[in-house]
Amino acid sequence: MTAPRCLVTLWALIVGQAYEANMNRKGENVRSSELSGTLDNFLGDPLDLLDDEDLKQYQTDGVIMKKGVLHPEWLLLLELGLERVMNASSQKMHKFFEGERGEFTETIRNFDVIPEIRRFVYDSPVADLIGKLVGSDNLWLYSDEFFIKEGGNSERTPWHQDTPYWPIDGNQITSAWISLDSLSKEECLEYVAGSHKGTMYDGFSPSKVSIDPTAPHYDDELPQLPDIESDRSAFDIRSWEITPGDIIFAHPGVLHGGGPTGPESKRRAITIRLYGDDIRYATRPPTRPTVPLTPGLSLTLNPGDPLRAPWYPRIRPIPDHIKAEWE
Repeated sequence: MTAPRCLVTLWALIVGQAYEANMNRKGENVRSSELSGTLDNFLGDPLDLLDDEDLKQYQTDGVIMKKGVLHPEWLLLLELGLERVMNASSQKMHKFFEGERGEFTETIRNFDVIPEIRRFVYDSPVADLIGKLVGSDNLWLYSDEFFIKEGGNSERTPWHQDTPYWPIDGNQITSAWISLDSLSKEECLEYVAGSHKGTMYDGFSPSKVSIDPTAPHYDDELPQLPDIESDRSAFDIRSWEITPGDIIFAHPGVLHGGGPTGPESKRRAITIRLYGDDIRYATRPPTRPTVPLTPGLSLTLNPGDPLRAPWYPRIRPIPDHIKAEWE
């Protein structure tokens, strides 16, 4: 079930005219939601944005980028959510390269405490698009995560897969990566096409990442990450120039990493991760917990059980208590 038509129409009518601001204006506090666009661009069925060629490419490469998916109002909702996160919310700020020049921040499970993110996940077209990509009418939220690189000269996010960190098995899961800032191809997230079909490697160790970005997270059972940066030409690396409103859809088994930001740049991005019917609970090496931390999950699920728990709310079909908010 898609988001209610009255919801889509309501958001569209709020805008009523094109946004004419330019993200490249210097010296002004310009929101990503002030991008140019017209009402007519966003009144169609969002599922029409994905055609058969997109579905085929996603299956082959594990990643696609779609231009102009999100209306500026959805971007505004995300920006308001990020502002709430950064303004002394209860969210824990996790630091990478802490205390170094390239430090950047991430926050996870914002959906649980930030109403704007909750509304975005339920109401925007992202869930319906992921449902089409993975071929599932039923969708649950695995997690959402902000990555905030501000102040310029932030380090790159190390190459990794998400699947080693997560207690899951199955294929019907996709991450939607959304930047609130315009990015060059060099600053965008990068992906190794087709790597979701190969080896699941160990993760990287956050505490050692500034010394060795391939240092293992678990150091048990799983093979060590390849050193992609030292031999980039050996890999089929994909990245794109990004304008706010674009979305990268990627399987979490695809090797990926974020480019560094330049001295005058920033990159504020959120990832929304949704999964379908075939995702099952699975264990990982016992030397480290899976992420995000989910105490009690291993006490209620056995390997092979469907991943169903209060930690993972149903998003599609829209639950009755959420639909009731529109009645």
